[in-house]
Amino acid sequence: MVNIPASVFPLRRENNSSSVANAEGNMALTAENVPVAAKAVIGAVSEGTVISTLAVRLSKAASASTANMQGLDRLSVVARINKNTDTILYKLDDEHKAAAAKQVPVPNDAASAQSAAAATAFVDRKAPNPFAGLSREQLSTISQDESGTFTVNERRAAFMQAYREEEAWRSQVLAEGMREYNTTGKTTNFFKSVLAHFNELPKLEQVLYPENYAGDLEDKIKLDFNYFNHAAGNSPATPGSLASLMKSKNAGAVPDLFEILGLGSNPSISS
Repeated sequence: MVNIPASVFPLRRENNSSSVANAEGNMALTAENVPVAAKAVIGAVSEGTVISTLAVRLSKAASASTANMQGLDRLSVVARINKNTDTILYKLDDEHKAAAAKQVPVPNDAASAQSAAAATAFVDRKAPNPFAGLSREQLSTISQDESGTFTVNERRAAFMQAYREEEAWRSQVLAEGMREYNTTGKTTNFFKSVLAHFNELPKLEQVLYPENYAGDLEDKIKLDFNYFNHAAGNSPATPGSLASLMKSKNAGAVPDLFEILGLGSNPSISS
């Protein structure tokens, strides 16, 4: 039987799981239930000024990131990103939160200071994520900024927004994959969705996946494997396949999609 490794969905490192879980608690906040004080901070500068300033900051951070990564091999880039992630997901105790809140962006103009304050309010669970609505590329640029253009709380907020979006997509694509598998015995469209999603990710996210990730998915798509028939394409069921076993009185329980793909029984995609 073809075994599809769990690396189809590479999981985040376990040592960051508690920080991610704590930060996820912020996601329940919406504009309607934000404390009045936090709204005053967020609305202190005109929207047009904030957008214009953000564009300049993103350009500066992107240029700095490109310079920092230039000349590094893949493993060195991965190590650098992982180190940044450890910095971003600092322990949410009073000492670390106070230190992070003291950081100021460079330059510390009114719009940038407002953004930093909004990110701190998010970390403190007093406001929604200020970077909701940005593209994944922009979120990656902010979270991986080492130039000081964005504060650590801004970087954390950007990281958590990307994390939330990734988790939502994974839940959706797995549900679609289950429907495809239960209906056709295949997961070809599932792999197509995963590949399309991967190709749209920022380069600094793509590098965290196995080096042959895209090629492996392309091979699986071309194979068009039918897990019921245990055969490629529309070939007839092979002896011992699920399709043939289901015809047997003693077939017993049929494995579900997660078991077939080697993802484990009823897995939870976590940090």
